[in-house]
Amino acid sequence: MKNIDNKQLRKLIRGKRFKTTVKNWGTKYTTYEYRITNIKMSYGKENPTTTTQNWRTTIINLVCSGQTTEYRTKKRRPGGPSLTEEERIDRRYNPIVKDCMAEYGEWHYSLGWGGDPRRPRRDIRYSLISDDYYRNNNRADDLRNFLKLIGISGEIKIGTIKLVPTDTV
Repeated sequence: MKNIDNKQLRKLIRGKRFKTTVKNWGTKYTTYEYRITNIKMSYGKENPTTTTQNWRTTIINLVCSGQTTEYRTKKRRPGGPSLTEEERIDRRYNPIVKDCMAEYGEWHYSLGWGGDPRRPRRDIRYSLISDDYYRNNNRADDLRNFLKLIGISGEIKIGTIKLVPTDTV
């Protein structure tokens, strides 16, 4: 965060914790809890000494944890009434909440033996950074709105993502 001269702004960014809930599919929701560890600027591919625009891309590093909430659903009976996805949720029972890094969690296989550790990070990048021209249920723009509020705009990318268990963020 050496590129940000304002000390109060740096303290605000480091101290700010975000919580974003994203709908995965059906009755599953993932809640990401994250904080910004570093904001750095990156030049574009052109020569920085000859361009009029000083910085091209803002790269943000995060520490992130996740929880998956899955609601119990009513069974479909053959010959019974057809229910919508909203009607299938059984509200009598508490939802199943599981840490994404816990055993048999959403990221467990990807971060363990034989998985692709880039997959959960790719899902986080896809969920947290959204562009104004593309709206979807699977995306949230809390992070982008906060960065616009403090004066960081333009092309924003998420760089390093450190995944931690839920209780440590």
